[in-house]
Amino acid sequence: MAAASLPLDELANACAEQTQRYSRRRPSDPIHCFELLRRALAEGSPEAFTYVYRIYERQVLIWVHLHPRFEQTGESAEFFANAALNRFYFALRGQKFSQFASLAQVLAYLKACVHSGIAQHIRDHEKLPVLPLEEAWAAADPEDVDAELQAAELWQHICRCLPDDRDQHLARCAFVLNLKPKAIVAAHPAVWRSEREVSLALYRLRQVLRSDPELRQRLGRPAGAEART
Repeated sequence: MAAASLPLDELANACAEQTQRYSRRRPSDPIHCFELLRRALAEGSPEAFTYVYRIYERQVLIWVHLHPRFEQTGESAEFFANAALNRFYFALRGQKFSQFASLAQVLAYLKACVHSGIAQHIRDHEKLPVLPLEEAWAAADPEDVDAELQAAELWQHICRCLPDDRDQHLARCAFVLNLKPKAIVAAHPAVWRSEREVSLALYRLRQVLRSDPELRQRLGRPAGAEART
């Protein structure tokens, strides 16, 4: 029987089975999980989303634990898993779900919700937000960045350098969430259509940031210094 015509409980059971097969690196079919997500989000079925929550909560918890700054938050993994799944639901319900053509794209967006939730929590709760070396963004080599730079202030200046909302969103995905072009496309297929498009846009953003005198000064790069390769 086709996934679209399966009763909800049978569809959820099939999705759970295929998810287990995928986690064990066995051949799996994403069609049942994608249909379950479609009913939960596009059709707004609360019963379907309850199944989604049960099936994917474990994977979301794994993503939370794997986040490099999770332990700094002082919160439980369940706290961030619940927040990510709720953000995911409200972000993709209704017509917004039609932007996604595959299960992989939907799950990449869910993973992005985990990362953005943890990053936002850290920004909101750190008394003295520090820009880690690995989050020095693209304006200079990480080794040249003063570890005491405050992330919030630096981000505000980057937003002034990049006034376009789309550029700011891409900068946050790449330089704050540390998402690769493939993950960015998967999470936002309606905004960026290919990895090449993302890579070219990131190259342009890096050139803009590197040419800003104040940003170079903040990052300890003399105005006339050549960028390393």
